Amino acid sequence: MNKIVKYTFIANILSILLFSWIYSAIDPSNFQPLNPKDKLTYIDYLFYSVTIQTGVGLPDINSFSDLSKMLAICQQLILMSTAFILLSFINEK
Repeated sequence: MNKIVKYTFIANILSILLFSWIYSAIDPSNFQPLNPKDKLTYIDYLFYSVTIQTGVGLPDINSFSDLSKMLAICQQLILMSTAFILLSFINEK
């Protein structure tokens, strides 16, 4: 079971990094910071990705377009899938 926990953790970290890169690569108009005068940086997108992947809620950035909302939904589904897989293996033991 230790391996599945490690692999799940690694999968979640990779998902965070992948989605933060995707968020930063698409047009910034897809997102709206809490303060419209702020310019979003990669750290902002990384923070956004971490808060979605961990399920703690949305940070100071809002998804503004359908594209950014769909990407966030995909990331949330990945989170749910990895949690389901991990719980399935734990319940088998």
